[in-house]
Amino acid sequence: MRSPGTQSWQREPWVWLLIAIPLSAVIMGVVIITLSMHTWSGLVVDDYYQQGKQINRVLERDRLAAELGLAASLRLAADDMIEIRFDPGVGFVPGKRIELALVHATRPGLDRRLLFDNDGGALRARLELPGEGRWNLFLQTPDWRLTGSLRYPQQHTVALLPNPIAE
Repeated sequence: MRSPGTQSWQREPWVWLLIAIPLSAVIMGVVIITLSMHTWSGLVVDDYYQQGKQINRVLERDRLAAELGLAASLRLAADDMIEIRFDPGVGFVPGKRIELALVHATRPGLDRRLLFDNDGGALRARLELPGEGRWNLFLQTPDWRLTGSLRYPQQHTVALLPNPIAE
């Protein structure tokens, strides 16, 4: 019993517009919740208090590297070889095992660690970097640490120096 000038509600475009706006919000909400549950950014630390307590130990390692006058250069060769050479002015590099940590600036799943035996010469290892971007480099032992930053693939050499903040 409709009057001759009226249509059913399914034929009105304004009704569909009013339904589409909240429906699209619900769909996008479900998409965002699904993405947040299945991906992890890795930028938030679970135990930030423990991380904060370690800052003094890290600063001590940086200070010791500066006191010893440690400096090194890292070079990426075309055949995926990493070569680290200490500054020729450094007579003694303490530590039996030296670790190189390559930490991706935004994607922790790409981080890599290499261990070297300290024989007094250049440190060499084969490693293919798994992605482009900015890499933070940490050459370290339990007692000292050198840092640097590498933009891959634009850069192939980087200086590893004590953190100037610690001085």
